[in-house]
Amino acid sequence: SSGSSDEENVTEKPIAKKRNAFGHTAVNAITYPANVKRVYQVVNRQTGSIGGNGHGGAIYGELTVGSMQKMVNMMKLHTGLDENSRFIDVGCGLGKPNMHVAQDPGVQFSYGIEMEHVRWLLGMSNLDQVLREAQRQDRGGSVLDVSGNSIIGHRCTLAHGDITEAQFFDPFTHVYMFDIGFPPRLFYQLADMFNRSSSPYLICYHGPKLMVERYGFDIELIIQLSTSMHGSSEGHMGYIYRRVQRRRRSTGKGSRKLICPTGGAGLPSDVPCDPLFAEPWRETRQSLDEHAELVRERVTSSFESCRKNRTRSSRRALNN
Repeated sequence: SSGSSDEENVTEKPIAKKRNAFGHTAVNAITYPANVKRVYQVVNRQTGSIGGNGHGGAIYGELTVGSMQKMVNMMKLHTGLDENSRFIDVGCGLGKPNMHVAQDPGVQFSYGIEMEHVRWLLGMSNLDQVLREAQRQDRGGSVLDVSGNSIIGHRCTLAHGDITEAQFFDPFTHVYMFDIGFPPRLFYQLADMFNRSSSPYLICYHGPKLMVERYGFDIELIIQLSTSMHGSSEGHMGYIYRRVQRRRRSTGKGSRKLICPTGGAGLPSDVPCDPLFAEPWRETRQSLDEHAELVRERVTSSFESCRKNRTRSSRRALNN
């Protein structure tokens, strides 16, 4: 394909159909930028090559690109998601939402955290390939032009870890979680984290009855919208919330409110940042080449470690 200006925005296949009064089908289409389209092409090719979704097809149980774009559009419209925003995906899996918002609207800091090592490594492999494509583009070797929303953003990183090791969601302005299947205990922990943070928005897939009444998040609903899933007729309602202040009784005479520190050297001094997120934020502020090299080293060392573990396991099995 050429790098002409008509690639700047791409219209996806219809994602919603309604019949009008005359019985005709009306189609609602979602448009998304060329860099988003290219990132998903790279991710689908990469994940297929290592067994995640053969032949470039979709991963079952993930939002379609059109549904994720719907969520992004609503976040931009109702929460001011823009290039100054900071976005976290709790349980990021293969990293698609993180890489999506790194393109549109091109957030300042896109961070995903995943407990399952295999899924995290698949996500990092995806990010590695996306950054390679960004480098090719930067050097003039990409099929996309480098104007407007064709530029592939790189301010994205994925971590293998446990979100409950953090006490705050700061510095993130937008806390996103595809929380279908999260256990109740985790919801209560996340609610405590969110309530003591200053993050203004929460985006998830459970309604107010659970999030507010049961788990106690200090939030109110802004808007909800339906989404569709890859490889399934299943869909989930997405909910966008804003923070509200609720008066709480003191927990005791000696109790004091926890204060989130700032991130320290190399980060804005006026933005609180939990220590868990400080180094990843610094990493995404590096140049494209520096960040790409760091991601590549982590992917390579993780695959080598996996191979060594498999070799040791094979030897033990032969000796038994």
